[in-house]
Amino acid sequence: MRAGRPLVWLALVLSALAAAGARAQDDAIDVGRRIFLEGRNASGEPIRALFGQQSTPIAGAAVACGNCHGADGRGRPEGGVVPPDITWEDLTKPYGHVRAAGRRHGPYDERSFARAITESIDPAGQRIDGAMPRFSLSVSEIEALTQYLKRLSQLHDPGVADSALVLGTILPDRGPAVEVGTAMRAMLHAYIGDINERGGVHGRRVELEVVPDFETAAERFTRRPVFALVSPYGVGREPELARFAQERRLDVIAPFTLSVGREPSLQTFYLYAGVADLARVLLDYAGRQGDLKAQRLAAFVDEPDAGVADALQAECKRRRCAGLEVLPARSAAEPGAVARLAHSSVGAVIFAGSDRELAALIGMADRLGWRPAIYAPGAAAARAMFAAPAAFKDLLYVAFPTRGDLQSGSPAAQAFEKLRQGRGLDASHAAAQGFAYAAMSITLEALRRAGRDVSRERFAHAVEGLYRFDAGPTPPVSYGPGRRVGALGGYVVAVDPQRGFRPVSDWIGLEPL
Repeated sequence: MRAGRPLVWLALVLSALAAAGARAQDDAIDVGRRIFLEGRNASGEPIRALFGQQSTPIAGAAVACGNCHGADGRGRPEGGVVPPDITWEDLTKPYGHVRAAGRRHGPYDERSFARAITESIDPAGQRIDGAMPRFSLSVSEIEALTQYLKRLSQLHDPGVADSALVLGTILPDRGPAVEVGTAMRAMLHAYIGDINERGGVHGRRVELEVVPDFETAAERFTRRPVFALVSPYGVGREPELARFAQERRLDVIAPFTLSVGREPSLQTFYLYAGVADLARVLLDYAGRQGDLKAQRLAAFVDEPDAGVADALQAECKRRRCAGLEVLPARSAAEPGAVARLAHSSVGAVIFAGSDRELAALIGMADRLGWRPAIYAPGAAAARAMFAAPAAFKDLLYVAFPTRGDLQSGSPAAQAFEKLRQGRGLDASHAAAQGFAYAAMSITLEALRRAGRDVSRERFAHAVEGLYRFDAGPTPPVSYGPGRRVGALGGYVVAVDPQRGFRPVSDWIGLEPL
């Protein structure tokens, strides 16, 4: 027994050393990942580089390798530049490379790769293309980047395994939205169950992590990373959802929200238009009722939501409106402002304020005998319309991103209904179920197009490639490199205080501004 003790201790020491070595390698690869994808070094500071013959200094995310070469390192053409494949397998090909303009060189090794990174010189001693920056990296940082490139082709993005792909969503399980959350959760599980019964996607089983709030999501998705967020509930918490996704580099497919925001995150793909685009829908409809070139318009907009004003002004400029005056929504309760509009022969008002403010506007307009057509993007001010005096009959309109009766003519819409009935899902929240179904349709189609070797970058590119895609009980959806609203447009309904909503338009589609 005593003779065996040294061997036992030796085995323990070797095991500890091996574990420490593995941890050190993992730490180095993590540093390499940050340099490659985020443009940050081991301390979290922006890496620095010099660009072009003038040695212009640039720093941070602007010089992240993945910006040009792609998150998978295989290069992606952009602006006439074709960055090369920089996976280690390609860099070290024994027969070397032939670059643009006939430049030739042999394979890279660790030493020549370090020189290419810091001096922009290839293995043959030639200057690399001027689009390649010269990086200021320490020896250890270059080694970390090299280790990351050696592993890059073997790495999966978070949430992707050989046999499974994990998606996440955030849906309330308490509070006023609990029934909507329950309906959406049931539809997501039903859809994914149906897909898995058919063999999954590219041989992978699709799994769904459902959490009730952002706090739980932060903890759960750290323990079990997810590939993307599908149809999370974001009503009232849109900025928090954007921050959550950005910090984790998560694509968000069709968040359930009322607000798209002035400058949508490129990581978030919305299903329906927000208030700003619905205001444009109403302007389109108003133009069909009368010549905008001969009619003065006014718009009341919540001051924080400058995006509505910007969208209306851009749309009016494109349509050559006679004039558009934008006022803060609070001025709808100011007699002087309302009287001035009445005396200025304003014939139509687009109102993107509160229910209380619209009620004040209608009351004062009625007392002044002013009868403009009033258009509201979304249902926030509909209650004031239903309480309007009879003199405003046939002058009140609201724009919605979808109809109350779900579209049922397309194959995907019929598949939605078949799945809903087949799984015995309650129809009391069919609109929310349709929303969740469309989000999953978009997600799964993009996964199919991205292929077996899926990455977040390829996935986002696949979503961008969807054009007039039939996603379910919705209008066809289209995305693109600069387009993040799939069903960009809406429907207009008249508000009749006696009879309720009355559809007055078919789908009104918009072009991105």
